[in-house]
Amino acid sequence: MSSRDLVRQGRWWRIWLAVWVVGFTLLANSFVDSLAHAANGEVGAVNLAIQARGARWQAGTTSVSRMSPAARQRLVGTIKPQITRGEALTGPKSLQAAPVGEAPPSLDWRNYGGEKFVTPVRNQGNCGSCWAFATVAALESQALIANHIPGANIDLSEQAVVSCSGAGDCSGGFIDGASDFLREVGVPLEGCLRYTATEGSCGKACAGWRNYSYRISDWGWVTTGSPTVDALKTALYTYGPLTASMDTYEDFFHYISGVYSYVSGSLQGGHAILLVGYDDEGGYFIGKNSWGTGWGEAGYFKIAYDQLDSVVNFADFTIAFTGFEPITPACSYTLVPTRRNVNAVGGTSYVSLATQLGCTWTATSNVPWIFIASMTSGGGSRTVFYAVSPNTGAARTGTLTFGGQTFTVNQAGTRFRIP
Repeated sequence: MSSRDLVRQGRWWRIWLAVWVVGFTLLANSFVDSLAHAANGEVGAVNLAIQARGARWQAGTTSVSRMSPAARQRLVGTIKPQITRGEALTGPKSLQAAPVGEAPPSLDWRNYGGEKFVTPVRNQGNCGSCWAFATVAALESQALIANHIPGANIDLSEQAVVSCSGAGDCSGGFIDGASDFLREVGVPLEGCLRYTATEGSCGKACAGWRNYSYRISDWGWVTTGSPTVDALKTALYTYGPLTASMDTYEDFFHYISGVYSYVSGSLQGGHAILLVGYDDEGGYFIGKNSWGTGWGEAGYFKIAYDQLDSVVNFADFTIAFTGFEPITPACSYTLVPTRRNVNAVGGTSYVSLATQLGCTWTATSNVPWIFIASMTSGGGSRTVFYAVSPNTGAARTGTLTFGGQTFTVNQAGTRFRIP
C-alpha cells in the first residue's frame, strides 16, 4: 500500500470517527432531553392533581425527578419490621419514660432556642440506604444535644451501618436493626469508612474503629402502627429528632415546597427519614430527607398531620434514641490535605483536621514564615487557616503540627533574588 493510500485511509478513519462521535452525542442529548420532557410532563400532571385535591404544596423539577424511574425507585428501601401489638406495648424497647413537660405548639430542632441540633443534609445516592441515613442522622443529633455543641457538623459513617451492621444493604434495610447496631457497636466518623453508595466492605474501615465509635445509650419505639400527632410531638420534645418510616409515592419525587400530602402516583416503596419538628398552626411535621439539597426545601420537607392516616402511612414506625453514650475515644487525627505547594507570593490557605468528638489538639508552626491565622487549639474536627509570608529567596519547606500530625508547606523561591 502506497503512502498516498495510507493517508487517504487515515482521512476516512478520522471522518468515520467524527461522524460516530457526533451521532453518539446527539443520541445522548436526545436521551437526556426525553428524560427532561417526561419529567416536565409528570410535574404538570402532579400540579393538576394538587389543584384538584386542594393540597398545599408545589411540584417542580428536582434532582430526583430528573432521574429515570428505575433510579428513583432505588432511593427507597426501608423494610417495615414485624411487630405484634403486645410487643409494642410491653416489650423492652417500648418507651415508658415520662415526658419532660407539655409539648409546645411548634418545635424545630434546626432552630431550638436559636441553636441548631441537626447536621447538614446528606445524599444517599444510587443506593436504597435511607434506613441507614435516617438512623445515623438521629445519632448525630443526639451527639449535638448531649454535648451541647449546636451547629457542629459531626459527620458519621453511614457506610459502616450499611457494610457492618447486617441490618440491610442497598436493596433496603431495617431501622430497628440499625438502631441495635448503633447501641451495641456504634459508628466512626465519615473519614474512617467513606460512603460509596454500595454494599462495600466492613474490612475497609480504619483500624480499631470500634474503640472510638459514637453510640446511643438505648432506643425505643414511639409508634408501631396507628401513630398520633400528640405521641410524635411529645417524643420530639422529650428525646430530640426521631427516625420515622413512610410509604413513598411517585408524586413525592417532585416535591419542592409546601405541606406535602399524597395526590397521585403509585407506591414506590418504604422510606425512612429524620423527623425534626412540627407546627400546630400549619398542621404539619418537618422531615429531613437523604436525597441531597436539590430536592425539596433544600433537602427538607413539611408533611401534613393527616398523612398519619393516609396511604403514606407516615410515622407508622418511629424510633427515639434515649441518650448518647459518652465515649473516651482513642483519639486519631487526620489531615486533609497533608501538604500544599505555595508560590513565592505566599497567601492564606487552610487544612481540615478530622478527629473524634472530645479529642483536643494544638496547632503549632515550626517555622517563622508560616502563621496560624485562626485557632491554635480546639476540640473535635475543625478547619484551620494559616498564612504564608512572601518568599524573596530560594525555595523553602516548612511544617505545621496538628494533633501530632505533620502538615508540609513547600514554597517556591523567586527567580531573581532581591539583595
